[in-house]
Amino acid sequence: MPSLDHWLEGVFGYRGTPETDAELVHSAALAVRVPVSGRRAPEQMLDLILKCKQDEDLLLDLLDYLLTNSRRGAGRWAALEHALSLGGSAWMAVAGQGLQRRVDATAQESFSAASAPADLASEELKQSWDRAFSRDPDASDAWDHAIKAVEAVLIPIVIPKQDKPQLGHVVGSFKSQGERWRFVLPGEDMSNSIQPVLAALNMLWPNPDRHANEGRRKPTLEEARAAVHLAVTVVQWARAGAIQLR
Repeated sequence: MPSLDHWLEGVFGYRGTPETDAELVHSAALAVRVPVSGRRAPEQMLDLILKCKQDEDLLLDLLDYLLTNSRRGAGRWAALEHALSLGGSAWMAVAGQGLQRRVDATAQESFSAASAPADLASEELKQSWDRAFSRDPDASDAWDHAIKAVEAVLIPIVIPKQDKPQLGHVVGSFKSQGERWRFVLPGEDMSNSIQPVLAALNMLWPNPDRHANEGRRKPTLEEARAAVHLAVTVVQWARAGAIQLR
């Protein structure tokens, strides 16, 4: 907590600047719905921090707001992440994204690698990851963007001439013409069958929240996060040339 105090006060301008940023204090207090008291900006800032420290969710909301809405906060994300990491927090500070739920380091590296290229698949992966692991998650939206990320890499490979293509068309093509495709892993029978890829796509598509029928339901956050991790893997397969015509 002392490290977070230090970071918050630095972002508000309590240290190392001529004066505390009163406008930022007021906007942050409004954003987290906390009334502050005090005649001067430093007093209001200290009151805001004190009240937020009494409720973990309020404190996390305050950190998230400053990371995404303050230039000084965004510029100091690495210092906050250092404190959160060393302190064993379940949350991590991400440049340009705010707070996100901390995940396994290997999974985080896989996501970073898969979303590094400047293309549509990366953009969809980033939005999917944010919806799944941010302070304000949306399981259904996370799943939708995961599907779009996979569509972005597989449609040009599998069904480049399809009219109004979607992942369902990719699945259909693999089901009806699976013998035309090979997967990099040989499998038990050494056939390089496309079936493992098809199995992954069948788990990913469709989002259970997609169609307005009796089976429609909102996915759980745990389901959506699994879908996001699966999408990261499929995107990596496609980019690495693991899915090819025979």
